[in-house]
Formats: sequence, structure tokens, C-alpha cells
Amino acid sequence: MIIYTCKFLHLISLFIAGGGGVGSAVIQSIYKKEGTAPEPHLARGFKILAFLSLLAIITMWVTGITLLLLIYGSFNLGWAFHIKLFGATLILITSVFINAHLYISAKKSSFPNQKYINNSASLSRLGVILAIAGAIGSFV
Repeated sequence: MIIYTCKFLHLISLFIAGGGGVGSAVIQSIYKKEGTAPEPHLARGFKILAFLSLLAIITMWVTGITLLLLIYGSFNLGWAFHIKLFGATLILITSVFINAHLYISAKKSSFPNQKYINNSASLSRLGVILAIAGAIGSFV
């Protein structure tokens, strides 16, 4: 039963993290093309989405490690799995960084540094590609 619960939480977290990331990116690109800043209530929404995505990513890590140990018994699943872990690590690091940057910017009542956000988003996208490719190679 614990395996099914972990799989359920893992997949729900995948949808939450992915939806938050894609939704924020689409809305932010619209504002960037228009050359305007998001309204304060929408900026708060971006912070909430970033935090929910971080919680979802942490949940994926916890449930993923639990599933790995319950099903396979070790991290020794080959090079493709290690690429998946590297990609997932990039996603986690960039999510922590973005959340910390948004928090600090809010405390200083300043706008987030778009260069930091853009670079973090690029690293996160690379992490997604590596994580998906690694998962396909690992669990075929």
C-alpha cells in the first residue's frame, strides 16, 4: 500500500510542479513581451506558485527515494538513472534559489533580478530534459 501511496503523491507532485513552472513561464513571457511588470496581486501569485512547486519537488524527492529503496533496494540503477538524479538535482537547486531570491526581493521591496530568474529557468529546463531522458533510459 505504501508503494501505491508514494506513486500517487509522486505523480500528483509532478503535475503541481510542472503546472506551476509552465504557468508562471507563460504569464511572465506575456508581461516581458508587453514590457510591463505584473500587478502586485499577480506577483504574489507567482511567489505562491514558486513555493508550491518547491514543496512538490521536495515531495517528489522524498517519495522517489522511498520508491527507489522499496522497489530496487539501492541507487545502483545505471548511468541513465544518475543522469535522472542530476537533472532532478538541478531542478531542486534552481527551485530553492528562485524561492530564496523571491523572498529576499520581497523583504527588500524590490523587483526580482530577471537575469537570475532567466538563468535559473534555463537551468531548470535543462534539469527537466535530463530527468525525463534519464527516467526513460532507466525504467524501460
